[in-house]
Parts: sequence; structure tokens; C-alpha cells
Amino acid sequence: MGRNNRSRKRRDEMNKIKKARYEAKELIRLKKTLGLLDADGNEIMKEISDVVEIKTAKELKREAKSKEEQELIYEHQESLEKGEKVKVTNEKTGVDHIFNSKTLKDQYGNYPAWFKKKKTAKRLRKKQHSQKKNFKQAWTTVNVPL
Repeated sequence: MGRNNRSRKRRDEMNKIKKARYEAKELIRLKKTLGLLDADGNEIMKEISDVVEIKTAKELKREAKSKEEQELIYEHQESLEKGEKVKVTNEKTGVDHIFNSKTLKDQYGNYPAWFKKKKTAKRLRKKQHSQKKNFKQAWTTVNVPL
């Protein structure tokens, strides 16, 4: 048997009315959070560029990429530097740990508490990937007789 469309149409009509009412309330709430409305509900005229910084998807991707590149460059510079010995005392146990600033390991071979394995593995993978991408074979860069 077929369904009764009359009740469905009524339901759709009521939902449209409800949606319009809630959209208006939501818009007022959003304007208040952005500071476009004062406490009395009067609109304060502002340029949208004063309230919000508008960026395109390309700009966001470029910024994220540049941040990752800067991190990789910084890590590469750190790896080139000689490691210094840094002495840290554990507050709970009172044991002195002497960390190497290059490898970040102490004399027992342990990493510090703030050192996260997953994050460093991810950075290492990115670093290796970027090195592969920028790798130039010696025989292709040097003049090859034809």
C-alpha cells in the first residue's frame, strides 16, 4: 500500500517554518559572538575584514607547507650541531640525568618525559620523504657526454 503524502507535506511545511525561525535566532547569536550586535540588539556597522581575516584555501595550504618546511630546516640545523651535555635532576627520584642535546638521550639511553615517539617518527618520515623528493642523482646533474 502507498503512503499518505498529506501528512508528509504538512510535516515538511511545519519544518520549513521552524527552520526559518531557528535560522533567525542563530544569526542573531552569531552576530553577538562576532561583536556585530550590542547588548540591546542594535547592529554595529563594521567591515567584515575588520572582524575576520579572510584567507583562501591556497593561502592556508601554503602557510601549512611553509611551517612544515621551517620545522624540517630547524631539525636539520639541530642535527648538524654538536651535542652538548645538559644535566637534569628528576624531582621524584632525585637521580641526575645527563642528556645529549643532539640525540636527546640520557646516559642510560632513555628519552626525556616530554619526548613523544609517534610525533618524532612522523617528523622523521616527513624528513626522509622531503630528502627523497629533493634528491638529485650525481650522474644526472653533472654534464654527461651525449
